[in-house]
Amino acid sequence: MIHLPVIHRQRQGISQTDMAQRLGVSRRWLIEFEHARVPNPEFSTILSALTELGLSLDCLLYTSDAAD
Repeated sequence: MIHLPVIHRQRQGISQTDMAQRLGVSRRWLIEFEHARVPNPEFSTILSALTELGLSLDCLLYTSDAAD
């Protein structure tokens, strides 16, 4: 399953490298984060990622597979 923020990043044409730079993290960290393999990401980083994509925290709470 692809996570909603990944879909939005791709639709907006933002590369992983660019997104990582915007968030102040490495590209490797972003890849792991996008695949839900970062065990305890900083909440501020999650909010920054959502803000960069024009999303709110609600999008993570109220999504379904139909969003894909």
